[in-house]
Amino acid sequence: MLTFYLLPDDAPRPSRMRLDELPKAGELSAEDFAELQTQRIIESRLDYDQDFRWSNGVAQMKLQLLLHRHPQLRPDGVSTPEQRLLVLLLNASAADSGLLAVALEA
Repeated sequence: MLTFYLLPDDAPRPSRMRLDELPKAGELSAEDFAELQTQRIIESRLDYDQDFRWSNGVAQMKLQLLLHRHPQLRPDGVSTPEQRLLVLLLNASAADSGLLAVALEA
């Protein structure tokens, strides 16, 4: 599972032992990640098994892109990859924060 944590842009990346101190924004499965890459919402250069970080600005751009491509999208009933991504991007937007994606072993 790829877990997304809220992390302010000016904050350093915490060690794995301190991740539980960060607010969790949401999670994406490998299938969700692949589907969102197919739609070109998540960059093809990113790897599901590698940690990465999106700044607040990048998270905002992704939110706008997602809503542009799926204008009917709502955060309730998180049953699709798009809805799950929407919720975590909305969490980042509400916190005015960037996101840290961490690939956690199952």
